[in-house]
Amino acid sequence: MRTGYIKISIEEGKVPSVEAQLADNNLWLNKYEIAKLFNCYPQKVEANLRSIFKSHLLWKEDCTYNHRYTYKGTERQCLYYNMEVLVFLSYRIATQEAKIFRQFVNSALREHLQKKKIKEETKLIWVFQAGKDCWLH
Repeated sequence: MRTGYIKISIEEGKVPSVEAQLADNNLWLNKYEIAKLFNCYPQKVEANLRSIFKSHLLWKEDCTYNHRYTYKGTERQCLYYNMEVLVFLSYRIATQEAKIFRQFVNSALREHLQKKKIKEETKLIWVFQAGKDCWLH
């Protein structure tokens, strides 16, 4: 399974940066990787995920992937979450890294819209095709 890659760098005296590489136009992280990315505890990620899924802001089946694998002769599984979950979590977790990620997503959207040269009088219409992830590139 190709999961992609994302890293948030905060160095004193420099502008924070986000480095991301998508795999098949998406990004998949487990809760431990998300906690490391947002600099928080995995329990905080897990509690917020439960809340998001319980309130039906997202449907678990639509944004997770259960990866099964064998390790030392034992079958194991790991639940991965896609980029949509990262966006939702970034608005619920109050860390500097989550704030930087939100800014990254917003600037990527603005950049994408500027490339399309959308003017004020032009209507913005998002077309969603079932079964396909529509994300910025």
